[in-house]
Amino acid sequence: MKVYISIDMEGISSIVDWSQVDPRNKEYERFRRLMVGDLNAAIEGVLEAGAEEVVVADSHGRMSNLPPEEVHEAAVLIRGSPRPWLMMEGIDDGFDAALYVGYHSMKGTERGVLCHTISGRVVDAVYINGVEMGEFGLNAALAGWHGVPSIFISGDQAVVEEARRLVPNIRGAVVKWGVSRYAARCLHPAKARRLIREKASEALKALDEFKPFKVEEPVEVRMRFATSTMADVAALIPYAERVDGKTIRMVFDDYPTAFRGVRTAIAVAYPVEER
Repeated sequence: MKVYISIDMEGISSIVDWSQVDPRNKEYERFRRLMVGDLNAAIEGVLEAGAEEVVVADSHGRMSNLPPEEVHEAAVLIRGSPRPWLMMEGIDDGFDAALYVGYHSMKGTERGVLCHTISGRVVDAVYINGVEMGEFGLNAALAGWHGVPSIFISGDQAVVEEARRLVPNIRGAVVKWGVSRYAARCLHPAKARRLIREKASEALKALDEFKPFKVEEPVEVRMRFATSTMADVAALIPYAERVDGKTIRMVFDDYPTAFRGVRTAIAVAYPVEER
């Protein structure tokens, strides 16, 4: 079996503040090692369940967070940016399952620790065929387009609940419970890793229960930006239609093109500064 793991940082055990995920801050070094601890627990879980090949995509920020020498030697590590498929770089139809470690909920989620959608500075919300999706949904749909089921997620309670709205039987490892956006009740990292290993192994052993998460094509994307000025700029994209002050609409023939369309709109709007 061949397993794909996408790992973010905001949902890692004990992380509750932006300083802990920012390489410019002294806290970061400590918490990137908690990140690799959660990852290795998931790798150990899928190896225990029979995985023969594991590919890991370092997917936070500049996507070079994991200390390579500390990542389980069974894994192939994808790191660095830019890259075409971002958090899902390397995904294709050769994988049997996709797992998501250290994920967070979409922007505006009540008690969602460090919640945001792709770029909190730019994006208020992304809707795919009328359904609001965060990073899990957007990425799971790309895996699903390739025929790969999404079977496991770790992070706070909010993101596990978000994932289950799209994949009801996904196995989840809740490592913290949000009190607010910047506060949580956290499992001890050692206990969190045992839970991640257990649930990842359980998920792969139950692989036959899962189906790929797919969205219908053609795909309608609606993006609401943080400001109307950002929408002004994004609406200049030839295939974008202005819906209201902060929202554009785009329609694509297939999901991978829609995925790239979302990222392009963010890239265009990101440099905009309010005056």
